[in-house]
Amino acid sequence: MEQPILSVEQSGDVALIRVHEKKLYQKVVTPFQDEMIAVVDRGHKKLVVNLCEVDVMNSSGLGVLILLWDRLNKEGGKLVITGLRPIMLELFTRMRLDTLFPVAGSEEEALGLFEEL
Repeated sequence: MEQPILSVEQSGDVALIRVHEKKLYQKVVTPFQDEMIAVVDRGHKKLVVNLCEVDVMNSSGLGVLILLWDRLNKEGGKLVITGLRPIMLELFTRMRLDTLFPVAGSEEEALGLFEEL
């Protein structure tokens, strides 16, 4: 049986999304986008996206996160990223995505950011 791309847990009014793919590019991006949009379509407006299992993400994968950020921003929601491996954190920093998304060091820290946002 194939492992799902992501899993979703509820923590209060925050959806905690854990991405289970090591590589977010090529054929994985479309189902990743579909599953992420489905979470928002179910009414979740506060998302923590844990990328601790992700080693590589191309511009299409980043585009999914930006698309979600934009949609949530327009609807009064928020998106926080956590679990970035050092190489992914460097990517987010170099692309200045850390100025767009709040980036937390842990899920607990990410959940705490919603009290500050």
